[in-house]
Amino acid sequence: MRAAVLEEYGKPLKIVDIDRPRAEGSSVVIKVSGCGICHSDIHLWRGEFSSILPADLPIVPGHEASGVVVDVGDNVPPDIYPGLKVLVYWSYCEQDDRYSEVGMYQHCSMKAPAGFLLYNGCYAEYMLVPHYRYLVPAEGLEDLSSAAILSCAGATAYNAVKRAVSHGVGEDEYIAIVGLGGLGVLAFQLARRLTGSRIVGVDVRREAVEKALEVLEPFEGDSIVDASRSDPRRSILEATGGKDVKVVLDFVGSRGSIETYMDLLAPRGLYVIVGLGSAYGPSIPVHHMVIRELTISSVFYGSIHDLRSVVDLARRKVINYRGFTTKITLDRVNEAIENLHRGRVVGRQVIEF
Repeated sequence: MRAAVLEEYGKPLKIVDIDRPRAEGSSVVIKVSGCGICHSDIHLWRGEFSSILPADLPIVPGHEASGVVVDVGDNVPPDIYPGLKVLVYWSYCEQDDRYSEVGMYQHCSMKAPAGFLLYNGCYAEYMLVPHYRYLVPAEGLEDLSSAAILSCAGATAYNAVKRAVSHGVGEDEYIAIVGLGGLGVLAFQLARRLTGSRIVGVDVRREAVEKALEVLEPFEGDSIVDASRSDPRRSILEATGGKDVKVVLDFVGSRGSIETYMDLLAPRGLYVIVGLGSAYGPSIPVHHMVIRELTISSVFYGSIHDLRSVVDLARRKVINYRGFTTKITLDRVNEAIENLHRGRVVGRQVIEF
């Protein structure tokens, strides 16, 4: 099969022929339909995860996968069968613990995530999934290749929005979505569906704002702020009528974004960091946090239950996941990685097989 292989950090991936995987035991092989190019893939490519997830190079990157089951092991139950359309929950757990028991495989102590460690990812025509429990049926979804973005971006956005729900944000309060890329656009839709609150989306890239306006069709009371044209804090306060926001979901996670938007939080507000924009952010504003009783939280991916919930919402056409995907061929993977690294991408790029 054809695959894009990372042999050395920071170097272009090589497109080569490698052996097609075979299923045995509880494992499954899928024929990849779509593979999203996630910003985490850029961190992997640059070697920025080497201290916490030392990849076994060479490796096939890619973890945001959709596809069709083509081969199953002897221990796979009959409801997982060749021809079944699926999404892949990519954070595999090598040894069960209290987190895996509740479907939070992303937090188990012995992780081996697809495309990062031990297992090849979806920058390939076929992909081995080590256990059938990591598959979520995708029957009924339109555009299976575009639906690949739900397996990472969708589940992560859903988990972030759940933090807002659990924090008790009300219908007359505001949630700010910082960064209107793939995750931010999904979170915008999920937040207005799951909370009933008023949503303000903001991005410093004019083209991202224009695409978000095209895809989202904001409800009455929602706003999208072009931070390239004005001071973002002033613009957000204008959009909220001068009210502070109750929750900030930061899908950028840079020092600049945290310093800019934390000041907008209302007393007892919640700041959720999702993006990995910088390894070290600003100093903790202790006085500001204590006086206002602010909470800082973070999100890493979501549970497999979150992924199932997102797939259900997409199946019922509650969220639009197709309007901001750009499809490419495997031959263009290095161009796509470079464009994402340079900030030239609006929405989400998907390798379509």
